[in-house]
Amino acid sequence: MPPLAQRGGDALLLARHFARLAERRHGKPVLGFTPEAEVAIAVTRWSDDVRGLAQAVERAVVLGDGGPIGEVDLGLGQPASDTPGEAVVAASLSLEDSERTLIAAALKRHGFNVSRAADDLGLSRAALYRRMAKHGL
Repeated sequence: MPPLAQRGGDALLLARHFARLAERRHGKPVLGFTPEAEVAIAVTRWSDDVRGLAQAVERAVVLGDGGPIGEVDLGLGQPASDTPGEAVVAASLSLEDSERTLIAAALKRHGFNVSRAADDLGLSRAALYRRMAKHGL
């Protein structure tokens, strides 16, 4: 079977499917993809093919602001502004890095309220504290 980059239409259909799954799983609305992101999805050679696409889309939904998913959200483009102090999350397929990023984002989103962040992540407070210690947060 050829890679997704050679089946552009399939990649976009799969990305939309993964976005709907992540939307339901995490309770965050998804307004689709920007036209630039749709083109990038179709032509990108995803590491680990379908699984890599699924991880990128889920990460974009979880860390997104509720707007349309763009290239930067998928880890494919450069951020629009280079304002000092803005943290730019590099696309990483490392489970450790992804977990650390998700925990940090949840804590920031909830004003570092551990109970709310744990609830948002679907963890107990104790489990979140263990993971925070593991990642040095």
